[in-house]
Amino acid sequence: MTIYVDDMQLPARVGPVEGVWSHLLSDVPGPEGTRELLAFVERLGVDPRWIQNEGTATEHFDLREPMRQRALALGAVPVRYGREVARITIAKREVLGPEVTGP
Repeated sequence: MTIYVDDMQLPARVGPVEGVWSHLLSDVPGPEGTRELLAFVERLGVDPRWIQNEGTATEHFDLREPMRQRALALGAVPVRYGREVARITIAKREVLGPEVTGP
């Protein structure tokens, strides 16, 4: 059970918030991974309602750079955006099976 934070560091405006963004994710599929991720963001001080793609292999939180640094200080493991995040996502999909999207 590990929480990861990637190094995407993409400058973007999300709604009214401008910043440099990365992703926080768990490598554990399913509800256990969601619980682990939510417990970590509680320590981090991030609103749990900001979770994205909840319950899927791509479940994550978007973090701006200052919060990314705080996540690292709290023990999140740094990973490279791209192949390393894809490896985690693929492993979770293998357990969860194909994701259903849409209504």
